[in-house]
Amino acid sequence: MMRALQTPATLASGALVLALAGCGFEPRPGTLKLALNPGSVEALADAPGKQAELEALLVRTFGTQAEPRYELLASWKDSGIDPNQPEPGQRYPALRESAELYRTQCLHCHGVEGGGDGPTSHTLDPKPRDFRKGIFKFTAVKDKSRPRREDLEELLERGVYGTAMPSFLRLSRPEREGLVDYVRLLAIRGEVESLLVASWKDDEKLDAEAAAEALELVWGRWQKAREKVIAFDGTIPPDSTERRARGRELYNDPKKGNCVSCHGPEGHGDGALAFKTDARGQRTPAYRDDWGFEILPRDFSGGVFRGGSRPIDVYRRIYAGINGTPMPGLGETKGADGEALLTGDDLWALVHYVRALAERPE
Repeated sequence: MMRALQTPATLASGALVLALAGCGFEPRPGTLKLALNPGSVEALADAPGKQAELEALLVRTFGTQAEPRYELLASWKDSGIDPNQPEPGQRYPALRESAELYRTQCLHCHGVEGGGDGPTSHTLDPKPRDFRKGIFKFTAVKDKSRPRREDLEELLERGVYGTAMPSFLRLSRPEREGLVDYVRLLAIRGEVESLLVASWKDDEKLDAEAAAEALELVWGRWQKAREKVIAFDGTIPPDSTERRARGRELYNDPKKGNCVSCHGPEGHGDGALAFKTDARGQRTPAYRDDWGFEILPRDFSGGVFRGGSRPIDVYRRIYAGINGTPMPGLGETKGADGEALLTGDDLWALVHYVRALAERPE
């Protein structure tokens, strides 16, 4: 469990953002353009004509900010799939309406394209999520899968504790469902864009066929999420002195949990592997996340679990790790003998011990 660096100033800035959002802060209306990712612009710097082709392909495939929509794939038409319409039995806004709601509620942090680069993002630490990689940290799925609708819905409902991401329960259920649809479109668009740039680099293929192939591939990634849910059947083993003792043993065992190496003996995020010495002899964070930001292991003593503090939430973090960070998953790790490194009860012992480290005196 890793944490981005925070300072009192950035936390205060986050509070300001929430205050502005609560007071109805809105970016000034105008024509917003879904621009290319900076990485795409850099990759196509020597081919400005290709930049224009890529922009046109993305508009054809995903529409514009004012009129977002998916170009229907042949396989969707054959299967009766139309992501431009609500799922059967659901009632929530069209993509165009949800794009407008995103503009007023989310854009100031997450940016026009969902790149985490909105006008207030520069004052925040941790930074708002960049959706364009398709990576979402706090989900109920394993194998670094894309999130389910339910995962994104839950994030909107509870927010992310310890960050500037608030709960959006003030919005109606249909409005939150619509935001999930639009965030998903931005994320899929970002992944397709990256695949198209890679395709052009490999064989200079940048056309409608390549866009359809990329969309088919990315859409498939998102649909597989339902097959990757981390569920627990039965009664959760209760917390006890014995389980906490077993959890502490596993936490410190270098051949088992080895949590101590990053999170430290008392769970302060100060383990031996958490820091490195740079060229100037200064102690700096040893890790970066998939977005390029320095990151520290979670300090449990603060009582902050951004992915949720329920036993099942902590279980999922230990079982599958955290997407986009160096936090590994232990749930399906095998030992040298090919057997599971930790038993099911071992995992729950770790859960209870880690949660105990977050307990505060009365």
